[in-house]
Amino acid sequence: MSKRKRRKPFETTEKPKLQPQERLIDTTSGVFAFFRDYGVRETIESVIVAVVLALLFRAYEAEAFIIPTGSMAPTLQGQHMDIVCDQCGYQYRAGASASSSTTAIQDRAVVTKTHCPICRYGTPMQSRNPDHVSNNGDRILVNKFIYDFQSPERFDVIVFKNPNNGKQNYIKRLIGLPGDNLLIENGDLYNFVADETGALVKHIIRKPVDKVPVMLQLIDDSDHISAAFKNVRWPDRWAQWDDPGSDWRKQEESGSSVYINSGEGNEFSWLRYRHLVPRSHFDELTIGEAQRRGRLVYSTATDWEEIENEKIPDRIVNRSTNEVSAGSLIRDYYEYNDRSYRFNKMPGGENERQFFSPGSHWVGDLGAVFDVKVESDTGVIGLDLVEGGVHFQCEIDIESGDARLLTAGDEGNIVFDTDDGKSPTAKTNLNSPGNYEIRYVHMDDMLYLWINEKYVDFNGSSYTTKSRKRPVPKYSKDDPRDAEPVGIASKAAALKVNRMKVFRDVYYVAPSWNDLGRPNIRNETSVQPHNLIRIYENPELWTSSLAKRVFQRPQQTDPMFPLKAGQYFPMGDNSPASQDARIWNGPKFVDEDLLIGRAMLIYWPHSLNSPLRYFPNFKRMGFIR
Repeated sequence: MSKRKRRKPFETTEKPKLQPQERLIDTTSGVFAFFRDYGVRETIESVIVAVVLALLFRAYEAEAFIIPTGSMAPTLQGQHMDIVCDQCGYQYRAGASASSSTTAIQDRAVVTKTHCPICRYGTPMQSRNPDHVSNNGDRILVNKFIYDFQSPERFDVIVFKNPNNGKQNYIKRLIGLPGDNLLIENGDLYNFVADETGALVKHIIRKPVDKVPVMLQLIDDSDHISAAFKNVRWPDRWAQWDDPGSDWRKQEESGSSVYINSGEGNEFSWLRYRHLVPRSHFDELTIGEAQRRGRLVYSTATDWEEIENEKIPDRIVNRSTNEVSAGSLIRDYYEYNDRSYRFNKMPGGENERQFFSPGSHWVGDLGAVFDVKVESDTGVIGLDLVEGGVHFQCEIDIESGDARLLTAGDEGNIVFDTDDGKSPTAKTNLNSPGNYEIRYVHMDDMLYLWINEKYVDFNGSSYTTKSRKRPVPKYSKDDPRDAEPVGIASKAAALKVNRMKVFRDVYYVAPSWNDLGRPNIRNETSVQPHNLIRIYENPELWTSSLAKRVFQRPQQTDPMFPLKAGQYFPMGDNSPASQDARIWNGPKFVDEDLLIGRAMLIYWPHSLNSPLRYFPNFKRMGFIR
């Protein structure tokens, strides 16, 4: 007895009669039989539904974008190269361009060499080197729905239509909101707000707490010290400069330097940072160009050439007196922008080469991260950040966990925004022996503190200045101030500092226009680059007449960018190289109807290709802040 064939769901027992036109097509073989298969049909239907849903999701909720350029670096990466410094081992990212080559091309920027942001070692770009291959930019998801329910917030990372080209999408950070009267000055952002009399008063714009850590840019890391530095005995950037060999002692552990204080002293013992860095290749080229034109007389040997010949440049250590340099100012140098040079037409018809990015501006807003092992039950930890000769200090009592903020050297000019007018205080979780990560930041006239990534909320850590003058770097041999801008101290506390990192804030470059009406966002000081390098490297020159042109430029009294209702002002985190609203032709704003959405997530950075090809870069995946 044969088994009865089980029919499929919804299958009739009798075959329907074919209509005349249907008899002309054989549906029992070939492609028709393929699509008649129940599993195949179900798969195809699922794919179609998924595509439709994806299109709806793209149209109404989120959309994927790829970052093409480095205007938002280092927050978001455009087309770039991952470089590992051969000297200190630090991995950094450098911008890549389609015109990259090993030779200069007139009027075009090319990538010839990149520099480590820590040791300034220059790595020549070689087209045949597999490590110098250009990587694609970050792939991100953009929430296109969010601004239907809430207004855009300042410092959001937004995607919008280019006001001058509706087919082109831009991604920048939202700086100005409707009704703002924006000013960019001294690297900071200001908004003019009407007071009770109707007069416009300038107020600094502060970054939200969650944006501060991601916008800091690394300057130094004690875990990345060049082997060549150790070979020539390059002076340590961290030392107890005021009393060498007294309380702090340095020792090597597992190839890294650690600093130990026994906690025997009853006064603050300071370990301070000096910015002792070699010149980059582009700094050397800038100075060499000035020398060629008869403006300066400098040694022809570059810093790294001397290091490789087992010598230390005289400007770092005086060979006759063995005295260490007082240190340089920290500049707005972006390793991402090491693109090479271009030719500018000079008076008389001669071409002069312009090198970038050496960093043209002094950055006074700094931060530091300390990995500290507290080995005593009592004592005080001191933290110090200096700007304009003012010490912005934080003291943390180990026994109670109490922290307070105070200033020194300001002559009463700094007023904290506390209700009682006294020093701000807060409670921390640093109240016993143990391992702690301490992050201390001075940014936008405000002090920030994190202990083990937990933000410490003071009762008024922002401040105002009575004089309202721009900060000017100060130096003396008795108090180096801005020449030693970062410090950590022990007062009767046994400490072991395992790692120290120094950061700087984004420096927003104010635009200026040349005689031809072309905007310049690389150097707002109007001082030649070779002179800037001389001034920044030598604290003795900070009071010179030329330095006053750099540091004491006239302050603005009017807004640069007034915004009306429905108008937004975006800028890139990579300020010297961002083609943003500062320099657009026509209106310097984005209309509300051009906003696409807010960048949410880096869902796919370029693949690591290690240990397997196309291996995901999990470290860079995450939410965008």
